[in-house]
Amino acid sequence: MKNFALVFCLGVALAAAGCGAGDGSIGEVAKPSASRPTAGSSPPTSPQPSRPTTKPAACNGCFPGITYSGFVKLVKSKGFVCKVDRILGTECAKGLLELHIETDYKLKNQISNIDVTGRATGKGDYARGPSDAFARLQAGLPGVLPMFIADPAVRQQIIVFAAKNTGHPATGPAAVRDAKAGGFRISCQGVHGFTVRKNGRSASSYSTSVDIYGPSAY
Repeated sequence: MKNFALVFCLGVALAAAGCGAGDGSIGEVAKPSASRPTAGSSPPTSPQPSRPTTKPAACNGCFPGITYSGFVKLVKSKGFVCKVDRILGTECAKGLLELHIETDYKLKNQISNIDVTGRATGKGDYARGPSDAFARLQAGLPGVLPMFIADPAVRQQIIVFAAKNTGHPATGPAAVRDAKAGGFRISCQGVHGFTVRKNGRSASSYSTSVDIYGPSAY
């Protein structure tokens, strides 16, 4: 019987990787280390960092980085008084410097274009009216452009273009002058003016503006 038990133990040892030590029990098969992958399993992978997603533009032709409600709030904080017209858009004025704001026809909280206008009024025909309106626009642009255009180089391009193209009379086919700066479309039409006469008295008003449209594909 002892020989049989010995033979039996040796047989089990060959099949099960050895007999138990000391108490005659059969030892357990060694388990694979947790640090080593078992056959057929995939090695552990480290988590991949998430990639930031780029937020698409709100609409083609909208001003990036601003909303209508936020811009109007900012403009009012700078001393402008704003009036809203459902057809004409929003007019904000500070003295004789004006901003005309129009929104996208679908996304009403996105701005499609902003016109910056300099005005001048005086008695009679007011011969200095055109030059005064031009000077007021040029003086106002450096203060208002940073509110809706972030790039200082683009702002400077607009100021230079307005200086060259807003002082001429708004008459004839060559009155409208267009350009692009950093994707923004710019348009100037020259100086507009009119005189009102009543009861032997008269007064004149002049204005000139630069119209700025949000970046677009065209």
